[in-house]
Amino acid sequence: MSTATPVRHPTDTDLLARVLRCYKPNCRYLRAMSVSAVDGHLLGTAELAVDESCYIDDTGHLNAVEVNIAYNQMLYYAIALAVREDLVPAVLGTWTMDDYWRRQLPDILITRMVSRFRWPVDPRRFHGEFALTGHSSRRLSAESPPLIALETGFRFWDDHRGRSDGEVTVAIVAAT
Repeated sequence: MSTATPVRHPTDTDLLARVLRCYKPNCRYLRAMSVSAVDGHLLGTAELAVDESCYIDDTGHLNAVEVNIAYNQMLYYAIALAVREDLVPAVLGTWTMDDYWRRQLPDILITRMVSRFRWPVDPRRFHGEFALTGHSSRRLSAESPPLIALETGFRFWDDHRGRSDGEVTVAIVAAT
């Protein structure tokens, strides 16, 4: 059992804006996120909103595509903050912020995503949680560069009964 006290990092609005710059303006769902780290694990708590779906008429509930986008935005922000603050040195200890910006889109990939929808979540205002729960490093072949696999989880809920959760495996390719 850990005796380390987690340090909470509140939303850095400049960092968040830069992380979300790769998204079209109507596809920026993450509004705020605080991140805590302890023993190589990250936990982020977020405020999100889908003002207007970027691909379909209003369904009145958070759907699988929006869950994927919202998760991705929490992941990108948590990793950017972890790199800047050296929160998970065993995983990203050699990365600089320049490395992160260069690698954000081409080298950070979702390899498996399981989503469960327990009750419809109101997309106009909802909360999220991101957790980095584990990691491993391996090579796909003797010649290939190493990759890092991140085990993560998420949860979304609204102020009523809405609830969704899941697990995601993320690969960081060419990890060195």
